[in-house]
Amino acid sequence: MTYLVTLLLTLGLVMVAMWVFVKVGTPVYRIDRDNVIALLELVLSGEATENDWHVFIGIPLRHNTELRDLQKRCEALAETEFTGLKGSRLFTAKGLVELELLLQELKREANSEDQIEAHPDFQQKDNVNEKE
Repeated sequence: MTYLVTLLLTLGLVMVAMWVFVKVGTPVYRIDRDNVIALLELVLSGEATENDWHVFIGIPLRHNTELRDLQKRCEALAETEFTGLKGSRLFTAKGLVELELLLQELKREANSEDQIEAHPDFQQKDNVNEKE
């Protein structure tokens, strides 16, 4: 009898757990431009960890081709300039200069997109599309 009760309680618990997993869904970690800017700033200041860098390089960025291209450039840079020394900067001096250039480029792109989105004509086109 206790075997049957234990089996039914276990089955019930598994069913509840499966229902929760279905309702919650799969977690998605999506890197955006602000995340990359923050990471590059941390690397340049010497505050980023080796794990921070490897997570950025290892996560596929299918949702944004510009960030994917930047990620590939960072990966290529890491192959030659990455030191990964604990308690020190993750890149050589040359690598830090290259990362600074990439960061400036990324910030310029972000500012130009913000200016385009803030432009009144851009917003007007969105409103026209909503009326149609």
